[in-house]
Amino acid sequence: MRKLQCFLLVGAVLMASAIAADAQSTVGTGTGGPNNWEKEYADGKAAYAAGNYREAEKQLKAALKSTREFASNDPKLMNTLNDLAQTYRAQSKYADAEPLMERHLGLKERFLGKFHPDLAKDIDALGRVCFAQMKFVSAEAHFRRELTILEKKFGPEYMELIPALSNVAQSCQALNKNNEAEPMLKRAISIREKNQGADHVDMASELSKLAALYVGQSKFNEAETLYLRSISILEKEYGPNSPNLMATLDSLANSYKEQEKYEKAEPLFLRSMAIRESTYGPSHPDMAGALDNLAALYIKQKRFPEAAPFYERSLLIRTTTLGPEHQLVTTGLDRLAACYTAQEKLVEAEPLFKQSFSIHEKETLQSLRSLANVYVAREKFGDADPLYKLALAIYDKNAPQKKTKKGVTTVEAPPPYLLETLDEYAVVLRKLKRKGEASKLESRAKPIRAQLAMIKAQK
Repeated sequence: MRKLQCFLLVGAVLMASAIAADAQSTVGTGTGGPNNWEKEYADGKAAYAAGNYREAEKQLKAALKSTREFASNDPKLMNTLNDLAQTYRAQSKYADAEPLMERHLGLKERFLGKFHPDLAKDIDALGRVCFAQMKFVSAEAHFRRELTILEKKFGPEYMELIPALSNVAQSCQALNKNNEAEPMLKRAISIREKNQGADHVDMASELSKLAALYVGQSKFNEAETLYLRSISILEKEYGPNSPNLMATLDSLANSYKEQEKYEKAEPLFLRSMAIRESTYGPSHPDMAGALDNLAALYIKQKRFPEAAPFYERSLLIRTTTLGPEHQLVTTGLDRLAACYTAQEKLVEAEPLFKQSFSIHEKETLQSLRSLANVYVAREKFGDADPLYKLALAIYDKNAPQKKTKKGVTTVEAPPPYLLETLDEYAVVLRKLKRKGEASKLESRAKPIRAQLAMIKAQK
């Protein structure tokens, strides 16, 4: 009996040792072990550093899976959560970043307490992610908590409080709580003034923030005083023609424009535009906005002949840099056409309106097709049918007409999206057992396909 007991005991010990050895082997080489984590994490970090965020996301997600067996206070888990969240932020995937950041923060709180100074940076980042998603209530709460932590550690007049104060103010403004934003911005100015002096260059930014708040409240006199003080500080630091002045000059000019003080706004817009042109060149993309500002000011005063050249320059810059079908180009076409119309230059306005309409028409057709494609993917062919029908009806109503010149008739080549629409609609009709209608569309598509192929071959 004693021999049997000894045998069983030895067997149990050996079995336990084997299980332990097997478990150790799994940890070393299996899907959830530290060795995998180390490689995945290192690869993710390397990809992030190289700017390959998609690969970084893939590797860090795998690394996070590999942390499932780690303790909740393991630095490897904490680092993986944080770095994956930052990878999402770099791709503007804020909804994916937020829960990881909350989890990371929650783990740190468990070991440091809710108001430890080391949490401030994480809370600030979480507030910014919420703000980016327009979750302004949550953002304000995070920024106020950050502010409380910093105040508790450093006191009420610490310089590092200024970003938190500005963030709280910005969140309050987004929630139309201007009365709560104002004291935050005033406090930021006071702190900077006490620590750096009234004329320090960094004061300019704080003054402009409060001025913008006052403009939103129609407190134009208070805003003007702050903007002028900001401009004076910047001029003293950088000189009168520095690009650092452009934003404040534009803001003050827009404030004057809103008050219909056009004679004060014009020289500021001109000065800002001149600085931009000398800094970046006459065809730089940033010039377009400055040109639009001045043109819009002249339109307000019904100075249409003076506005038109600025709209023309702006349109040329945007067409060149953004492409002929960009939304801002369409807006520019509409503005210039309206300017010509106001001068009764209808011949000049017509082709602009037509070009703009053509872009809008294409956008409408593409939107209809996109929704139809969703229905097709879900095999809801009956819902896709009227969308394709409407898209074709819009095109047919406004299709280019045949042009005859000196006895020769020419037809403008159809756009590729027409062929795509015909092909897609024909497939839907066949799914709906309407083969006759599908055949008509296929017959219509055949010469278009040949024509587009010929144009492509000629290129």
